[in-house]
Amino acid sequence: MQSSKTVSESYINTGTDDLPMRAISYISVALVKHVFNTRYKLAALTRRSKTFNKVVRKSMFDGDDMIVLPKDNVVKRTVSVDISLEDAGESTVLPSDVVKRLINRADDIFIMDFCLCRKSNGCKDYPVDRGCVFLGKGVHKIPPKYGHMATKEEAVAYIDECTDLGLVHIIGRNKLDSIWLQTGDKKDLMTICNCCPCCCLWNMTRNISDDIGGLFKRMEGVTVTMDADRCVGCGSCSEICFCKAVKAQDGHFSIDQSLCRGCGRCAESCPAEAITITYDESKIDGAVERIGGLVKLSENG
Repeated sequence: MQSSKTVSESYINTGTDDLPMRAISYISVALVKHVFNTRYKLAALTRRSKTFNKVVRKSMFDGDDMIVLPKDNVVKRTVSVDISLEDAGESTVLPSDVVKRLINRADDIFIMDFCLCRKSNGCKDYPVDRGCVFLGKGVHKIPPKYGHMATKEEAVAYIDECTDLGLVHIIGRNKLDSIWLQTGDKKDLMTICNCCPCCCLWNMTRNISDDIGGLFKRMEGVTVTMDADRCVGCGSCSEICFCKAVKAQDGHFSIDQSLCRGCGRCAESCPAEAITITYDESKIDGAVERIGGLVKLSENG
């Protein structure tokens, strides 16, 4: 097996055929950085104008399907009703295993050396040099200056590192990435975002139209509940929620389930442990198969 360095070097030396596409990609990065802080205004316009919404949906989000994985350290497992808790044993399947299983299916893996969102936003709280992981044959069109080809083992270790840094994994097919990276057909690229609460592009979910925002989903089987009796009204959950799904009322907070994507940051920050995140382990396989079917990850399917 080639090392990451060797793979990167062989890719860099493939010639100049992709230079025009790389030039477009460089321009795209500069453009994204320039307009990044206008994303909320642009997102809000999709609610006010049906025409603008239709154009944005078709040109930038057509065929998208992204799911948010809850943080491993805050979730509690639910067990099928026909299995006793005594027989279930300790769970060894965590939400991040969705990402790792898909990585292990992929023939082609690319790790970005920077997060475009954090770089554009000038993030001070989370590392800018921990970017997305991309899977699929489209990665061979990504300019090598943006990162490097990686082995499965390196990518899985990288995901664990991002988890330890407090980043949330969002995985699926995102047409925007195939556009700014100029990787060709959207079916050739799968995105694994490692997101912070302050800079994630999908912070615009609260502003964008429902039909576009609906492409960005909570993982099936994840349940988020708040115990109103335990809530002390500190507001930590509201401050950390990147979808603004936590609402204040009469000194207490509640969760708008239509906005919540189940990332688990609110539960992690709650000093009163008033928020519980559970996931149905039996849904993990379904998530892997659904997301895995969006992009051809290997020659074997």
